[in-house]
Amino acid sequence: MVCVADIRKVNADRVKLCIECCIQAYNAFLGKRAPTSQVVPPAGFELVDSWTGVDAVFGRHKTVEPFGLVFCSKTPPWRYIFAFRGTDSFLDMLDDCGVEPQAFTPFDAAVGVPADVRVESGFNDIYKVDDGDVASMQHQLFALVDKYQASTRPINEVYITGHSLGAALSQLFVLDLALSRPTIAMESINFASPRVGNGAYVDFVEQRCPCSILRVQNKHDAVPHLPPAELGFEHTPSVYLIAFYSTDILGKKDFMASHSSINYQAVITCAGENGEGVCSAKRLVVPQGKAPICSEHPDA
Repeated sequence: MVCVADIRKVNADRVKLCIECCIQAYNAFLGKRAPTSQVVPPAGFELVDSWTGVDAVFGRHKTVEPFGLVFCSKTPPWRYIFAFRGTDSFLDMLDDCGVEPQAFTPFDAAVGVPADVRVESGFNDIYKVDDGDVASMQHQLFALVDKYQASTRPINEVYITGHSLGAALSQLFVLDLALSRPTIAMESINFASPRVGNGAYVDFVEQRCPCSILRVQNKHDAVPHLPPAELGFEHTPSVYLIAFYSTDILGKKDFMASHSSINYQAVITCAGENGEGVCSAKRLVVPQGKAPICSEHPDA
């Protein structure tokens, strides 16, 4: 599969589960002082852990922030969901999404990565940098994985997901987990992802990741077009394409409406429930007090 527009051609229940977890990860970010108080685990799962990362605003004011949640199924076989949160503004997305390519070093540094594999520096820095007192996101994630493997609830399968910046970080973790803990079964579904690496990175992911990486992308979302393809950045090929935009005066130029995880969820839910596999609605009602959006077939 390369590109589909019919949700019936993908695992619709898994897509809906993952976007819900992405939204809960963002809720935890909004509740910085008591992040778990803002979180409602999806049905059949419980919240078991969280992790942080070091972010900065235009290279300054570095802060340790909540960056993700781990949910575990309540019954065996034990399924874990690692959900990476996105950014809270389009400006943050532009800041985090630079254009400088960097080499990728897996958690197991003994694993070789071809010299021409490059990933975007802003994402890589958030994934790998610590602040001296708090371990890097990369080390926190693998500490959790190893803890679960040594527990009475060892991992049967991991679902890895994220929205926006979180989608990019989730893909770094997918590759890292495939290289550093290759026996763990996993699946990756991400939403509104920017381009993460160059062509050599995409080829390497295709070769070394046993799981599929499915991107869910709004045709009118600007973020998946960053960093520019002209600078050598590429997407992994498999994508479930949807299309929606604001019904207000800005329409398709309302970048935040076209990027919102809540709006992604509304369109995905609509596509899964209407029996046609595609959401077409001139005025789709969106929950949580959000303004209505227009949803169409992505080929329109």
